[in-house]
Amino acid sequence: MRWQDVSVSATDLPPFAPSPGETGLASWEPSDLRALVLPAWDEFLSIATELDLDGPTRVHGWTARDVCVHLGSWPGTRSLDRLRGEAERDELATEGRDTDPHATFDQAAHNEAVLEAWGRAPRTEVLAALHAARDEVTGFLDSGDAGALGQRRVRSVLGPLPMSTLLGAGAYELAVHALDLAPAGARPPSTELLSAGLAGLVDTTGALAARSDITATAGCVTPEGGWVFGTAAQRWTTLAMPEQRADWATVHGSATDLLDASAGRRAVPAMLARRELRMAHVSGLLALAPIIEGVPGLPGGAALQAAVRNVRGLGRLVRLLPGVRG
Repeated sequence: MRWQDVSVSATDLPPFAPSPGETGLASWEPSDLRALVLPAWDEFLSIATELDLDGPTRVHGWTARDVCVHLGSWPGTRSLDRLRGEAERDELATEGRDTDPHATFDQAAHNEAVLEAWGRAPRTEVLAALHAARDEVTGFLDSGDAGALGQRRVRSVLGPLPMSTLLGAGAYELAVHALDLAPAGARPPSTELLSAGLAGLVDTTGALAARSDITATAGCVTPEGGWVFGTAAQRWTTLAMPEQRADWATVHGSATDLLDASAGRRAVPAMLARRELRMAHVSGLLALAPIIEGVPGLPGGAALQAAVRNVRGLGRLVRLLPGVRG
């Protein structure tokens, strides 16, 4: 799928019927995924150069240095090397392990190890590590292997997902952390970075729904546009969507509010009460409830279970995909 094909009017499409073998952003041409993800890295790098690295953040117990260090690429702890190695070995495609939700990666332990080793690194090394992480993503997407390897399942904190799904989810992490860095002097992230973050959020939620064999169409709509996924037969499509269809389950709000809600940075019930978040076709969101059981250690899982039991709390279903430390 080409980048120019992914923005559609909601009135043009029925509920999705993904093509055989389609895997959301991981099915995009590597050059088009590059066009979504790399500008997010470039903007985050620009933001990082202006920070007080010893300043506070919205992440409990973490300074701006900690946030930047854990996003960087350091000797002996290179996340992309690990992902590429797993994709090359294709371990999760044997003996049914590609659908095993327990094929997880301990991201918390990884973060602790990185911060223990590099948490006191000087500014020049922190910025160099961020540049290295960005360059590794570039190198992979520019390689001749990106199309095939990117669709192979690898371990993640959310269980097995295509490698390129995680590269897209990286834009979500960058967008949320750009917001987290405001107390340390970070400027507000651009619309482009926020939109890329929502793309990662929606696509990964679609991947989790497809893995749970849920047939659904759902997305996020913001004043600047939105993103929607459609799933069927364990496949999913992810598209940019500037408007809403009445029969699609959607969560409406500003891009910042949607990212904050998904990452648990703000209380969803209060945001719903103030109409900062609005929901359409709530029964469609309820269809996503099985994801809770299918994703071990899902942040916000307890709140999601309570939401399923209590229809008045269904707004918590937007907290499906944190993936960043709270």
